[in-house]
Amino acid sequence: MKNIIPGLLCLLIMIAIPLQAAETLAFQDYLPETCYQLGRYQQQKKISGLTKPVETQGVFAFACDKGLIWHTAAPLRETLIYQRQGKTQLVHADGSQQPISGVVQRQLGLMLNNLLGGNAAYLEKNFTLAKKDQGLQLIPRKKRLEKFLQRIDITREQDAVNIHLQHQGDEYTAIRVYAIQSFSAFDVAQCSQLLAVEQSHKLCQQLINP
Repeated sequence: MKNIIPGLLCLLIMIAIPLQAAETLAFQDYLPETCYQLGRYQQQKKISGLTKPVETQGVFAFACDKGLIWHTAAPLRETLIYQRQGKTQLVHADGSQQPISGVVQRQLGLMLNNLLGGNAAYLEKNFTLAKKDQGLQLIPRKKRLEKFLQRIDITREQDAVNIHLQHQGDEYTAIRVYAIQSFSAFDVAQCSQLLAVEQSHKLCQQLINP
């Protein structure tokens, strides 16, 4: 749980406008195009009390109808599985599993699944969107999201998407997603082969056929 998302640096005050059709199309420019995706990530997480951000890296697999596998390869090895219906499982390096519960974790899982999936209905209901020269900014509408998230800034490079989550105080999570592959679909066997990490079959099985 400590490796995955809730942060940002300084507060930018700007006018947020409702997410409408044109803005939804603009938002899609910053995310993968299909429902099934695999890729790599690098993450920095600023935690209050620590002088340096915690840095991790790994791979992910996403199916918009099933959920998200977020595998951390370094500096430690563990995996979070955010299932579409809101349940979260932490899988340790030895294969043992631990259910993760709580309101914050549930809202985080829902947000990640709908953000990666580009779910316009969820985004319109829960965020307002501000266009910036360098990208987009999402600001929570709901109190339950404001408890752990102030805003999301999204920018795009030629071959990567940067997602910066500002949490409370000076805490933030900065994620660079790259080497993204998009698919029309994948089953457990395909997911396992593409993910290509230790216990990948077990991880894909738990996501796709729990």
